[in-house]
Amino acid sequence: MGSDARQAALERHGLTESQDGFDMTLRGLQRGLGRARALRAQGDPEALRMRALDPSDPVRVRYALCIQIEAFHAELHRSGI
Repeated sequence: MGSDARQAALERHGLTESQDGFDMTLRGLQRGLGRARALRAQGDPEALRMRALDPSDPVRVRYALCIQIEAFHAELHRSGI
C-alpha cells in the first residue's frame, strides 16, 4: 500500500496520524461508536460496558479510537502491508 492509499485508509477510518500517534476526527468517532454498537449487538462485553458510559466520558471516546485503529490496521493487513 502506497502512501496515498494509506492516507485514504486513514481518512476512511476517520483517523489522523502525528508524531504522538493516532487522533480521531468527528467522522472517526461516529464510525467507532457505530462499530461499538454492532459489537454490543453481538454481545461483546467491552462494547456493552463502553456503550453504558456517559457520552461525555473520555473513556468512551478512547474506546472508539481504539476500535478505529484496529479497523485501520486490519485494512492494512488485508492489503498486504
